[in-house]
Amino acid sequence: MTDEPRARILIVDDDADHNDLERDAILGDDDRCSVAQAYSAQDCLEAVAKSPFDLVIMDYTLPDTNGLELMQQIKKMGFDFPVLMVTGHGDEGVAVEAMKQGAYDYLIKTPDQGFLDALPLQVRKVLKQHRIYLEKSRLEEKVRETKEYLEKIISNAGDAVLVLDPSGRVLSINPAGHKLFGKKAENLSTKTIFSLVKDEADCENLKKALDSEIGETNRIDIKMRGAMDRTLEVSVSSSMMEIDEKPQSVVIMRDMTEMLNMQRQLVESEKLAAIGDLVGSVAHELNNKLGPILGYAELMQRSVKDEKTRQRLRVIEDSALRAKSIIEALLGFSRHRKPLRSLFKLNKVLQDALSLMEFQLKRSGVDLELQLGQGLPEVFADSVQVQQIFVNLLKNAYQAVQPQDHKTIWIKTFERKESIFFSIRDSGVGVPEAHLNRVFEPFFTTRKFGKGVGLGLSVAYGMIKEHNGDITLNSKEHGGTEVTVKLPIGGKPTRARSPERRAK
Repeated sequence: MTDEPRARILIVDDDADHNDLERDAILGDDDRCSVAQAYSAQDCLEAVAKSPFDLVIMDYTLPDTNGLELMQQIKKMGFDFPVLMVTGHGDEGVAVEAMKQGAYDYLIKTPDQGFLDALPLQVRKVLKQHRIYLEKSRLEEKVRETKEYLEKIISNAGDAVLVLDPSGRVLSINPAGHKLFGKKAENLSTKTIFSLVKDEADCENLKKALDSEIGETNRIDIKMRGAMDRTLEVSVSSSMMEIDEKPQSVVIMRDMTEMLNMQRQLVESEKLAAIGDLVGSVAHELNNKLGPILGYAELMQRSVKDEKTRQRLRVIEDSALRAKSIIEALLGFSRHRKPLRSLFKLNKVLQDALSLMEFQLKRSGVDLELQLGQGLPEVFADSVQVQQIFVNLLKNAYQAVQPQDHKTIWIKTFERKESIFFSIRDSGVGVPEAHLNRVFEPFFTTRKFGKGVGLGLSVAYGMIKEHNGDITLNSKEHGGTEVTVKLPIGGKPTRARSPERRAK
């Protein structure tokens, strides 16, 4: 036992001579051992209570109890050190029962020297087994703690963490993944992750990213279907590992939708500011040049008698007037004055604006459905700008329904969570999904050339932003469009937000 650490051993035997012989046999084999002696069950319990032992050599036959009962009493005290049971001839059945109850091993006491010769070897064997057992228990506890620690990290991670088999079927998914994909996550054990990818190109990119070498990490950006059928822009990091000789992919998915939207809004805000400065100066110059064209065209129509020439002059005048209306739109877009806020009734302002287009709508066969909320509180905003926003949005809706056989526009006002809303929904052609992220860009339009300059939504967005309001656009190609504007209630402006652009 010279290569083994020092051990504390307790011998329990009521025969004092035999007790000493066992002690001498153990110390003779390795005097580094520490041996204590007890001569009864009571002595044993008192010794154990004072100091734990690495091994107890226990004689089965004791004056105040037997070895099996003594083992149980020691366990009740909370000790779990190894026991080597010593029995006499004919007590082999007892020894087997002791093994069942937790004894590490047993020895049969013989009158010759054979028992004492075998004792040191058996002690060494039991101590080694117990050390292995303790080390195994320590490692198992360490593994359990590490597993619990990693499970807590994964469970509380803000990103979705998934484990996939080679086919893409989800073996596990953390709470963030369930939140990201909603009810769809419940079906991923039978379906593959590819069922949530928006288009075929992204699906192929994901398959390539998952098909990697052990230890290799790949990162891609794709669009996926999230909870409530939202389109998510997801950053995917994938690495391959091997568990039980089976390849599995650990995939971390981060929802980048909101951040990318904010980045786009920042870029658009900078573009709006730059373009506003540019078009302001250009529009003024063009306006100055159009004045003489309009003036001379009108004078020449009065003096020219040839009808064909007068028609040509009217074409010049009409073209100049259209150019002037575009310039006025550009000037409106470039103005940077702060809104002049006051309290007013939203329904009254919208109805006044609606009267300006009522004849045009009826003449074009457009059905107008009004759902104006009653008893709405006053809005704290610039009534002129709100009216301009409404007219711009109404004109867009009017243009969108023109190709349709049944032309309908719905206008609605309502209150929700300390804000006032108005929405304009049409039964028009809708906006293709590919264009939804650009609808608020200045000069972007889906109309044919000459039908619009693409400033209506940009101007509306800029004004609403000045009011610390919000604007959302929901549209589906061939399924109509709904634009909703949020404005603050009487003197309590809400926090500014970027416009949401999503398709339903």
